[in-house]
Amino acid sequence: MAKNFDKITKKVAKMYKEYPYPSPSTQTSQTNELLNLLRIFELENKTKLTNKKILDAGSGSGHRIINVAQHYNKCSFLGIDISDSSLRIANTLKEKNNLQNIQFEKFNLMNSTLKLGKFDFILCMGVLHHLSNPEKGLQNILQTLKKDGILFLYLYGKLGGHKRMLNKQIISILLNKEKSNYDLGIKLVRDLGLNKFEYGWNLNFKNKKEEDSLIVDSLLHANESLYDFNDIDKLFRKSDLYGYAIFGITSSTQGFLFDSSIDSKKKLSIPQTNISQFLKTDFSLSYYQSLDLKNKYRVLDLLYEPNGYTIIGLTKKAYERLSNERLKRNFIRLIEN
Repeated sequence: MAKNFDKITKKVAKMYKEYPYPSPSTQTSQTNELLNLLRIFELENKTKLTNKKILDAGSGSGHRIINVAQHYNKCSFLGIDISDSSLRIANTLKEKNNLQNIQFEKFNLMNSTLKLGKFDFILCMGVLHHLSNPEKGLQNILQTLKKDGILFLYLYGKLGGHKRMLNKQIISILLNKEKSNYDLGIKLVRDLGLNKFEYGWNLNFKNKKEEDSLIVDSLLHANESLYDFNDIDKLFRKSDLYGYAIFGITSSTQGFLFDSSIDSKKKLSIPQTNISQFLKTDFSLSYYQSLDLKNKYRVLDLLYEPNGYTIIGLTKKAYERLSNERLKRNFIRLIEN
């Protein structure tokens, strides 16, 4: 399959061969961001995920999806990735944890996914923005979604990623003609003291080798695209989904559930976006309240400057079954009834 990789995909595959992400370790680790996301979805939607077929599109070394598969042992999982090194680690973790409900397969998301079958949930977390063509990648991924299916997608944020991208550019310029020499790049990152990770990369690494993989993924990556809300809307409008909502955002230091409402009442003990923290008077809030939903999104985007977005994409049937009030009031419909 590697011979069918385009130039960018080959570079990304080579990078992850040398530096598997999120970790080169074959020890189970508590990388529970993905598990916590699904737990929050269950709580807010008053449902339980059982007997679901779930695709993890871009499993990497499998640490995150292994934790999910352990917890949701009544669901079946397929994890796909382009990196043989990462898949070897993922399969080792599967065997160590004696998991029967997950399989891993080498797959390039730039190819049609029809042969993979159909899934109730698709998880594509921190992967699409590394593809050579994210729009095509999203279309390929959605080929596997059932008519009542749900997509979870995580994308890097353009506004909050500004400082990281400056640091990345500094390293790239210093490396000059040796940009693909990751060992030298890692040494430069440490020498400049730039190995201080933002939220999302601040994992509990245990040794230099594990930290190296985090450095490469955050500051030396072979390919990445960054998004703001306008970019996200454009991306989803090229899909066949009924609509989408921002599920949550991350800043450099923490994550937030996303809500555009002024009068939203928190039901979970999790930080949540709150426009009233920025627009403190009835006068300014009245102007915000007069906006349509997309412009409310844009205002919150500019105020919070996310370094990442978790987006939920829904088919029409999935939306009709949704009982999550927060997501429904923040839902942007793409297809008219």
